[in-house]
Amino acid sequence: MSARLEQPDPQAARAAAEALADGGFVVLCESRGAESEANLAIAAQFVTPDALAFLSANAHGIVRLCLTDERCAQLGLSPLRTAEDDWQPTGAIAHEGATGTGASTRDQARTIQAAIDPACGPADFVPGGYVFPLRARPGGALRRAGRTEAAVDLARMAGCPPAAALSLVMGDDGSPLRGEAVVGYAEEKALPFVTVADVIALRRQTERLVERITGARLPTVHGDFTAVGFRELLTGAHHVALIRGEVSGARDVLVRVHAECLSGDVFGSGACTCAEDMRRALDRLGEEERGVLLYLVGGDRRVSRLSRHERSEGDEARPPMDEYGIGAQILSELGLTSIRILTNHPKARIPGLEGFGLEIVEQVPLGPAGPS
Repeated sequence: MSARLEQPDPQAARAAAEALADGGFVVLCESRGAESEANLAIAAQFVTPDALAFLSANAHGIVRLCLTDERCAQLGLSPLRTAEDDWQPTGAIAHEGATGTGASTRDQARTIQAAIDPACGPADFVPGGYVFPLRARPGGALRRAGRTEAAVDLARMAGCPPAAALSLVMGDDGSPLRGEAVVGYAEEKALPFVTVADVIALRRQTERLVERITGARLPTVHGDFTAVGFRELLTGAHHVALIRGEVSGARDVLVRVHAECLSGDVFGSGACTCAEDMRRALDRLGEEERGVLLYLVGGDRRVSRLSRHERSEGDEARPPMDEYGIGAQILSELGLTSIRILTNHPKARIPGLEGFGLEIVEQVPLGPAGPS
């Protein structure tokens, strides 16, 4: 499998932020890929009944409100978990002064304005209603390359409160527009077109969420590696890259990303295949002239777990497949550009990856047994 690297455009992100600062709309797309969906977005600061009517008439999807994790916590909005990895959305809300169900554009606008007002708290809202908040991950698109995070990042870049209202761009038949149809839609409406990767690329010009802290030679039974430590600036978590050979600037480097599992990695638990997966990955990397095993530690979890496969009540799980920005930044810091991913669970596309300067040219099977 090969995914052609699409060059991100930081200027597109700047133009989108400028449009939001002026109270305008932008078309925010997953990527420039053929299957990518998009949202019509506006900074929440400028949401009015007329703006909501424009969203509904021109995008047709449900109007959602993107808020920071911090603001959601202040409002007492918790994730709705239907699966272990869920972070968003939260439950629907309405301002306490809304009439009836709060379905009118007037009441929705009132709810959104209250949601971004620092003077308002949980007591100002009632559950239910027709405003559907989405909770952006801390660190924004540099942490999780999603449209929710990118929308919040763009609002912040615009000098607005970090919140945005958006709606899925859909055709008259009720299906999402994708790829070239989204580009044509933006051109027809004369609206700025921006991708998640564009936002990432612009932020990376001045920001980073990881720093390289140490390195040492590490001989192993699988071959000689160099262990390089990285610290996550947002959480303080420490991650390790085991590097085989000279990888900086090299093409098509084999990479394995492994999420921490104490019970499996250290104690050899029979409840998962983590230890066996890591052994097979290191064996495979040991056969290569160059390669990287990236070991990501879940240091930001509120409840410590022995296994990443185990979920405890109240635990906010770290979703390694959905939240790959930290790993992507580490690989970029190592000087990687084109990579081959060692995995038993290939994905057709990872949105936003090009914003980190990375291209997946192949997904290589790890081998029989177990989840990656």
